[in-house]
Amino acid sequence: MSLATSQQNSQSRADQRQTYRITVTRRLRFAQRHTTSRTGKALLLDLSDAGCSLESNTRLTVGERLALVLELPQTVLITDAQVVWIDGSRYGLRFARVSPLERSRLRRFLWKHLPDAAMSDLLPLFATVEEPHYSHTGLQAMK
Repeated sequence: MSLATSQQNSQSRADQRQTYRITVTRRLRFAQRHTTSRTGKALLLDLSDAGCSLESNTRLTVGERLALVLELPQTVLITDAQVVWIDGSRYGLRFARVSPLERSRLRRFLWKHLPDAAMSDLLPLFATVEEPHYSHTGLQAMK
């Protein structure tokens, strides 16, 4: 694959993203879903709420389903991640299923590591949320 084609593929993948992605370098372990006979190790390259990219010497195929163990430093278990693209030894995965507890751990890690630029983009979302209006009559009756 030429450098120009690789850069175009990277740009088109980035354009398709719906969530912020952070660069992170961590080790992870994975296993093919529904079997522990095929396992591997990888280097996590970037991470978002919806997926990640990694580098591994273990050969994966597009469409393959994996379970991931991420050490972020709190362990996060992604029970269903699907390989969606391959570029040499780099792989892009989409998180197909994440339990509410694991999603909370993942989001906590992402929130702590979002760059300042991403934070300023998110601030308008918080500004549009109004606090609920409570009547003071109930409080007065308790006095």
